[in-house]
Amino acid sequence: MNQASRLLIIKQMLNEKDELTTKDLAEYFKISFDTVRRDVLRLASTGQAVRFHGGIMNNNLNDVPGYRTRSHVRSSVKASMAAAAEKMVIPKRLYFIGASTTLVLLCQLLNKKNITVITNSIDNALNLSQNTLPRVELLGGQLDKGNRYTHSLETLTQLDSFTFDTIFVGTSRVCEEGVYVVDKDDAVILKKAIMRSKKVIVIAEQYKFNSEQSSPYKLADCSQIDVLITDNKLSEAYKKWFKKTIEVKYIKTKEE
Repeated sequence: MNQASRLLIIKQMLNEKDELTTKDLAEYFKISFDTVRRDVLRLASTGQAVRFHGGIMNNNLNDVPGYRTRSHVRSSVKASMAAAAEKMVIPKRLYFIGASTTLVLLCQLLNKKNITVITNSIDNALNLSQNTLPRVELLGGQLDKGNRYTHSLETLTQLDSFTFDTIFVGTSRVCEEGVYVVDKDDAVILKKAIMRSKKVIVIAEQYKFNSEQSSPYKLADCSQIDVLITDNKLSEAYKKWFKKTIEVKYIKTKEE
């Protein structure tokens, strides 16, 4: 059994028992402790579960973990995807960058680049403000304090004045019908920004494909996505959903 299949089973087991030891997992799958450790690290590093000494536990959330929870996850997966996204940024162009913990890492890589970025994410704006460039415009409106983005009806009208060269968006769920997020207000803004963009780039870890976590608000059909940046090789069936797929190799940390 490959790692992806084991991870799905482990997540199902966590939903039933809340926590599992490495010994439990090694005996259940009849695999080595080193293999179990890699599986545990994989789940923990992508924010899907919480690691403790000797095992792993459910993060006690039936839905997608909140922004604050995800922002504290140090993930080489997210860092590698952000680095791949940065390579697609071309000087002297206009970008929209959505609120996402991975896209915050992208913004950290964009300082001093001669571009203009429009965003509704407070953290994106803060990370882009360390130098004179890039030029940054933070959209106004009501502040969602938990997820740290702004939204308003006026923003939708404001977006009509932009034509973005590229939009970068994160997602909490990907299926054949499209890409989805958890929050309605965020979805409304992102959907409009996608409509105003020449190129749409989505960043999504593989575990978000056909996820059963609640993400009811659709951003776009898969056919609207120009580039997908992900962390593992996708099946041929998944690839057919998109115009183009960029596969990013997972960069292992020293711990792994």
